[in-house]
Amino acid sequence: MNKKTGKTPGSPRTRGRKGIRRSGPTSQQAAPSPEAPSGLKQLPIVGAQISTAGGFAPVPERAAALGAEVMQIFSSNPRTWRTRHPEPDEMAALKTGLRRYRLPLFFHTIYLINLASPDGELRARSAAALAHALVTGALAGAAGVVTHVGSHRGEGFEASIGLVAEAIRSAETTARETLAAEQTGQSEPALPPLLLETAVGAGAIVGRNIGELRALLEALALRPPARAVSRDRSTRPAPPSASSLTPGWPLDLGLCLDTAHLFAAGYPIHEETGLQVLLDELDRAGLLSRVGLIHLNDSASELASNRDRHANPGDGLIGYEGLARIVRHPALTRIPFVLEVPGAEGHGPDADNVALVKLMRAGLPRPAEAPSRPESPGHGG
Repeated sequence: MNKKTGKTPGSPRTRGRKGIRRSGPTSQQAAPSPEAPSGLKQLPIVGAQISTAGGFAPVPERAAALGAEVMQIFSSNPRTWRTRHPEPDEMAALKTGLRRYRLPLFFHTIYLINLASPDGELRARSAAALAHALVTGALAGAAGVVTHVGSHRGEGFEASIGLVAEAIRSAETTARETLAAEQTGQSEPALPPLLLETAVGAGAIVGRNIGELRALLEALALRPPARAVSRDRSTRPAPPSASSLTPGWPLDLGLCLDTAHLFAAGYPIHEETGLQVLLDELDRAGLLSRVGLIHLNDSASELASNRDRHANPGDGLIGYEGLARIVRHPALTRIPFVLEVPGAEGHGPDADNVALVKLMRAGLPRPAEAPSRPESPGHGG
């Protein structure tokens, strides 16, 4: 997600693709699937990261004005630890708008979260922030919550597996306890799926490749006794083992793929062969069906640069044809796509960005008059 621009929906536990609810009293109904050209049975819905200036209530109308069919917003200000707790009237207005415009909603957690940190205090604070996002998502009937995993700070990926698993389990426990306390006498809303986002591979950041994300999801598929995250900086839980855990952790877990991150991490998805290699790797790992969202971002950074710089669709090094190939790939047609790009003015995705992706989706060439757009400086999400 771009840090400057600020980032589906029958019974409550019925699923289509694993990790994404298809309907239920707390989930939005999916936007109508666009009519597919010949050769494709279905096309994905496309949308954008939407500003929450003025609160949650105006966001659905703002998204609809851009032509978005799905939207993503932050659960709180992404640059601070201060959590935001919308009043019931504001949340009701958000849900009314989502129903009116038939918009599935995804939340993105704050940037400060580090679930992999060896610092117990930071990890506990991160788990609390994740719990807040899960609660907000549940109350809004969100289709999912996206989070970065964080950095192991040089301790090594293997050492981080147990830390991440412990933090996420703690967040889930806290979220469920919070909802139970707040919904006394009412039906408790279901927690939305948690989607771990791919990373650019810089430094000690976790999630640099599909193998790391698979290892995390496998660890989280096993359920240990619930416990709070330790704040002791010297305490590091060992990686989970099958002998100490049992299957069945109830939180739905999946992945969020970011095209700019994948490209910067070394996946040549701008080429037909490179895209297919990635999809085959996901399929062999049993993860393709667990992709719940795709951040469709062009990249202003070179392949394998490990630099996170988003560009507007068609203006980066993945390019118009590369992104169009992703949007139209038969294996990805049921996955929503969300833009996290700077837009024409550097204030986030705009209507032209969304319209251009719809041209990609339709299999049409880029208009010759399409103007060049600015890149997002230095970082992304």
